[in-house]
Amino acid sequence: MKFSRHKQEGVVLVVVVAAVVMMLTLLALMVEDQHILMRKVGNQKASEQGYQYAQGATAWALRVLHEDENRVVDYMDEDWAKFGRPETEEGEEGESEGFSLRDDAQRREEDEEKQATIDFGFEGLEYSIDDLQGRYNLNNLGAVEPSLRTNQKRIFINLLEQLEIGEFDERERLYGALYDWIDENDLSSPNGFESNDYNVKDTPYHAADQKLSSLGELRFVEGFSNEIISKLKPYVTVLPVDNARININTTSPELLASLNSGTVTDTGQVQSFLAQRDDPNFLGFQANQIQQAENAIIGSSVTGAPFIPNMLQVNSQFFQVNTKVTLGDSEYCMESLVLRENAGASGESTPKVTVLNRESSTLCEEPAQATENEEEAA
Repeated sequence: MKFSRHKQEGVVLVVVVAAVVMMLTLLALMVEDQHILMRKVGNQKASEQGYQYAQGATAWALRVLHEDENRVVDYMDEDWAKFGRPETEEGEEGESEGFSLRDDAQRREEDEEKQATIDFGFEGLEYSIDDLQGRYNLNNLGAVEPSLRTNQKRIFINLLEQLEIGEFDERERLYGALYDWIDENDLSSPNGFESNDYNVKDTPYHAADQKLSSLGELRFVEGFSNEIISKLKPYVTVLPVDNARININTTSPELLASLNSGTVTDTGQVQSFLAQRDDPNFLGFQANQIQQAENAIIGSSVTGAPFIPNMLQVNSQFFQVNTKVTLGDSEYCMESLVLRENAGASGESTPKVTVLNRESSTLCEEPAQATENEEEAA
C-alpha cells in the first residue's frame, strides 16, 4: 500500500511538470506571436508612412515639371534637373546664416523660386527627376517597319560595344533574345529565344511577346545577367512607345555615338560636341544645332557612315521621379514614370503632366551609376 501511494505521487509530479512545461511553451508561443504581430504592425506603419512621404515628393516633382515654361528645350541646368540635387551657388560657401537685410517674406519668395529642394521636415527622404529621353528606349527595338528595325538594332549593338558588353556573337544573341521577347509573335528570329526555349527551363515560362513594361523584366530574357543589366541601366529605359528620340542636351557620349549606322570607332567628335554643355552660360542645344550633333555622329565611324535619321531632338516628354524614404531600418522606394506633354501636343492651353506608371518596393536597389552630365548636375 505504501509503494502504491509513492507511485501515485510520482505520476502526479510528472503530470504537474508536464503541465508547467506546456504552459511555459504556450506562453513563449504567445510572446513570439505578439512580437511578430508588433513587427508586422510596425512594418505596415513604416510602409504606409514611406508611401505618403514618397507621394508628397512625387507631387512636388510633378509641380516642378508642370511649371517649366520652356518646353521647347530641356537641359541639365533647369529646375527639374536640379530637383533634389542642391547645387552650391558661387559665393555661398561659408556664407553666414546670421543677420540679413532681406525680410522673411523676401527670403521665402526667393527660396521658393529655386525649387531645387524642399524641406519636408524629415531627413530620411531622397528624391530626384531623371530625363528618360537622355537614354535609349529598348522598346524601339520592336519597330515593325524593317528598315526602322534594322536601324534600331544597329543602335543597340553599338551601345553594347561602347559599354564593352560581350563579343560580336554574344551581342547578336542578346539582341535576338530581346527582340523575340518584345515582338508580337512566337516565331524564333536568328539568334533568338522564344517560348519553346523558355518552356524547357527548370522553371518554365513564356516569352512576353509584347513591349517591355520595366527594366526589371530583362531578368527573364535569355542572356541578360545581373551584371549586363547593371551596365545597361544608366543608358537605357523602357517607354510605352517604339519611336522615342534622344535628347542631345541630356544624353551620354556613348549613346550619342551609337546612333551611327556603322561600327563606332572613335567618340572624340561626339565628346567635343557635348563638351559645350560644360560652359557655365550654356542654355541648351537648340533645334538648329541638331545638324552639328549629326555631323559628330558621322565622325564616330572611321568609314564616315551616316547617322541614323529621326533620332534626335532637344526636348523631352518622358521623365522618372525617384523617391527613397528611410525610416529607421526600413526603406521605401518609388519610381514614377511621368509624361509631360509639350505645348500644342494635346491642343490644350496648359499641357498635362501625367503619371503613367508607379513601381514601389521596400527593397531598394542601389542607384545606377550616373552618366557624366547627371554627375555634373548633382
